[in-house]
Amino acid sequence: MIRNIKLYFSFLVASLKRMMEYRVDCLVGMVSQISFQIIELVFIWIIFQHTDNIAGWNFEQLLLLYGIMMLSISITDLLFDSTYDIGKRLIRKGKFDTILLRPVHPLISVLGESETSTALGYMILSIVLIVSMLIKLHISITVLLIIKILYFGILGGFIIGGIQTIFSIAGFWTYKSNEVVWSVFQLHKLAEYPIEIYNRFIRILITIILPFAYASYYPALDYLEIEQNYIIYIVPLITIIIWIVAVSIWNWALKKYRSTGN
Repeated sequence: MIRNIKLYFSFLVASLKRMMEYRVDCLVGMVSQISFQIIELVFIWIIFQHTDNIAGWNFEQLLLLYGIMMLSISITDLLFDSTYDIGKRLIRKGKFDTILLRPVHPLISVLGESETSTALGYMILSIVLIVSMLIKLHISITVLLIIKILYFGILGGFIIGGIQTIFSIAGFWTYKSNEVVWSVFQLHKLAEYPIEIYNRFIRILITIILPFAYASYYPALDYLEIEQNYIIYIVPLITIIIWIVAVSIWNWALKKYRSTGN
């Protein structure tokens, strides 16, 4: 396991170095992503021009929830972006066959090829939102709180990354996994709002089936001290379960792999 972790970070660093060779492209990607998220924030602001709260959450609390989710998304983008298009980028072009020749689990190689300029944009916006909303909500920014936010932000990123990894196996059959992974990934937006606004099916979807809520909603409850929140302590367990499932499903799908013959 230690060897695989070291190899993963070696692959990731190499990928990030390749990405940074095109600095203008990285900067444009980062700015465009921040601009897109600002548009979403404007949409939330428009909603609050017609109401004082959403399910008891005021404007500042909702922006804090949004920022927490963005922090997790930035971690996902940084570490697991390569799962998005393995079908089109690797399997269809025959490059996956090369990965299979390496003396390391193919999933480590795939994850290590993440290179996205959007991660930094997400991270900058999330930090600005979280800090500014904590100040506006008169919540003391202590060392313990900072550690908790970073810790659960990383766990949230791994939860979303695990979900992406599970659905990336679509590439072994469709040779183009983009649409499947993107469709599932977009469900994280449901966890940018309080789950109280949804019906029972949606709540079960984002807490049990696809547990996006553990990346944002439950940590936010703890930071805001809205209620006694014990669920946050099972977030590490949820993360472990997600990745056990993800690796198991990936290993199963790998046995079904057939080269495209490129």
